Amino acid sequence: MGTIMRAGDQLRVTAQLVEAPGGTLLSSHTAQSGLNDLFRLQDDIARRVVAALALPLRGDDPPPTPGVAPESSAYGLYLRANELARRYDELPHARELYQRCIDLDPQFAPAWARLGRCHWVIGKYLGDAADSAARAEEALRRALELNPSLSVAHMFYAQLESDTGHAPQALTRLLAAAVRYGNDPELFAGIVHAARYCGLNEQSVAAHEEARRLDPNVPTSLAQTLLMMGEFDRALSVPRTPGAGTGDDSIRVIALGLAGLRDEARRALIDLRKTARIPAFDVRSDYLMAWLERRSGGMRDALPGLAELKIMQDPEAIFQDGWLLCDVGDHARGLDRLREAVAAGYTVAPTLATSPVFDALRDNPAFRTMLSDAEAGRRRALDAFREAGGEQLLREGRAGPPVATPSIASPGTS
Repeated sequence: MGTIMRAGDQLRVTAQLVEAPGGTLLSSHTAQSGLNDLFRLQDDIARRVVAALALPLRGDDPPPTPGVAPESSAYGLYLRANELARRYDELPHARELYQRCIDLDPQFAPAWARLGRCHWVIGKYLGDAADSAARAEEALRRALELNPSLSVAHMFYAQLESDTGHAPQALTRLLAAAVRYGNDPELFAGIVHAARYCGLNEQSVAAHEEARRLDPNVPTSLAQTLLMMGEFDRALSVPRTPGAGTGDDSIRVIALGLAGLRDEARRALIDLRKTARIPAFDVRSDYLMAWLERRSGGMRDALPGLAELKIMQDPEAIFQDGWLLCDVGDHARGLDRLREAVAAGYTVAPTLATSPVFDALRDNPAFRTMLSDAEAGRRRALDAFREAGGEQLLREGRAGPPVATPSIASPGTS
């Protein structure tokens, strides 16, 4: 536990090591520094906490340090940008501030990481740059060159890789980072995302549990994983992430609709329309309303409004489109979209094998081939997950049984 007080450029931090759940105070330490010396302050507090715990550290090498402290005015820009980046409509302004931050301090890795995230999300939802993926990857690679242990860079890079069809590579890289650099909640939050794209839903849930064990407040995409598992009640019970924009709300609308609660879904969608601040979410709202009203033609009519955005290249978005089209009975077009998603690396065989939405397609040869392809991709990802030590990592972190691997029905069976 701790407190932070600021006076001008000076910070005073009081850190207390408290035994939970009893609340016994084990140690207390107060330190003071200027804004331009934050990492030294962080290292000092970390050393004191470790000393108070009196736990032996594995290995002979000292723990990695965050690097050179950022220039104070650059850090001020970074904090302002972080606040703006919580809202999609403010992302261009946040991107400008991150760029100014690294212009002042090119060695500040966290600013590079968040600049990369801005490039990608802006390209995905606002569409102001055709080369947003390349710019995002360049910034994220730079962040990892400056600080290979920077978990937020690993997490954002994994999201980019998953969106562009490289989820297995993202998954194995995150696992390697978690093994090498220790337990970090943001690394496990990234695993939640990448594992779902690979069809490893149980592993995705286990990664969420480990992330929340390490930090009860870390945001993850658990609700989307539960949606893919058909566990709509659980998905609806996941608390909304503060600052998540409309992403969590649209998942809630879909979960309500697939659960048969269409009136409640419509009310949630109307509320979503009131908070949407960018055109892409207005179009998305039109699409979801057409789906709830069982108007497949209206769904098709809405999609061209998103055609120029990279969101339509995200295999998860493509799969959702196919799923909802099948739900309204447009099986031919829905199947085309599902096949496109699987071909793009969204190997969600468990959802394809178990969702009743696809029952009408069970005997379709194209569907059966697609399910076989998805299962093959999922198994390759599972092998890579195991080889990277994923099962052991999650089992040790959760102090529970090994991660379960669901059995997928063979093509043509239910």
